[in-house]
Amino acid sequence: MKKVAICILLVLGFLQLKAQVIQGKVIDETTGNGIPFVSIGIVGTNNATVSNDNGEFILRTNGYPAKVRASHISYLLSEIDLNEKPENLIIKLNPATLTLNVVTIDPFLGQRILKSALELATANSEIFYYTNAFYRQLTTVNDKPTQIYELFYDLKWNTKRVQGWNARQSRFAEYKDDISFSLNNQSYLTFSYSGYLLPVKGGTFISLNNLADYTITVEKYIDQADQKIAVVSCKYKKAKRKQYHVNSTYYIGLEDSKIYRLENNVYNLPISTSDATAKYPPAVSTIATFNGNGHPVPILESVSTKFLINITSKGIPIKAGINSLLTVYREDNNLSKLNFEELNRKTKDKNVIESIVYDANFWRDNPVVKQTTLEDSFIKMMESKKAFGTMINP
Repeated sequence: MKKVAICILLVLGFLQLKAQVIQGKVIDETTGNGIPFVSIGIVGTNNATVSNDNGEFILRTNGYPAKVRASHISYLLSEIDLNEKPENLIIKLNPATLTLNVVTIDPFLGQRILKSALELATANSEIFYYTNAFYRQLTTVNDKPTQIYELFYDLKWNTKRVQGWNARQSRFAEYKDDISFSLNNQSYLTFSYSGYLLPVKGGTFISLNNLADYTITVEKYIDQADQKIAVVSCKYKKAKRKQYHVNSTYYIGLEDSKIYRLENNVYNLPISTSDATAKYPPAVSTIATFNGNGHPVPILESVSTKFLINITSKGIPIKAGINSLLTVYREDNNLSKLNFEELNRKTKDKNVIESIVYDANFWRDNPVVKQTTLEDSFIKMMESKKAFGTMINP
């Protein structure tokens, strides 16, 4: 079979790990299932992480005793005092009480809640926050892992999105098969949806200027200890065929009008393809979480992006997908002294990776972010082949 290479383009200082690490898992107290996107941190420090899709995490600590705090918008907060390193820490979270929205004679309740939140975000949009973050991107072809990118970034962020970046360390591996697939600038997509003030051009996104164009509904309330969280869905009323638009769901504090989570379903994302055709646009979704502790507005904590597309190349049907997760693990205001690369849709992730000398010692047993089972198996296979840093499998 002739090998086919498919490429898609969107048209739109790490600290040395001398600290100890805590490895564990966050589970639902009721079901025992792992909980993804839980914020886990050491109280009184800037050390933090987010659990992966399986609820697993690795967290750095400078020593013991230490107090671990785990929080999730749909669960009650939990704090655990540790006097020594645990073998494998299991954190059980109790689900918060959910209240379905009752029928109300106030059809504009959701709009008012969202408007207050967007006004607060806009008022603080000129404040920049500086963080260290880890990015992992896994590509699959017909449900088989074929490619992985991993990068450590310094980021400059505000409520609109990531505004600047510096790549510090990177590695890449690819398993060459009869068919290869890649998305040239998935990181641009991830960065673009990292804020809660969505773009004002390029597509149709909800904003203070077009609230009337959306059906805005309070779907439910989540009872947290300090306040209720309103889950507000926003569906575009005027969508036309092939129109690039986004439907969003915001998680907003009723008392403080802060946005703690944003889920986006992206429709008709503009892309260009080479050596392939797509009958339908990709299915794209994003989930961004924000940490509200100690700041006028919650700051970026994580962004998960999923991109799925069915394409045909040389008559061969292909199911391709890219999942990425950006995790902020440390806030560092000293980074404000640095110059940052501006966000640009023409930036190609592989070029960025190849511009950085691969440092095998840095990556050896590096525990900053816990892999999922699928990622872990692929990474171990590629490491055993010494494929990282060589760009393709030997």
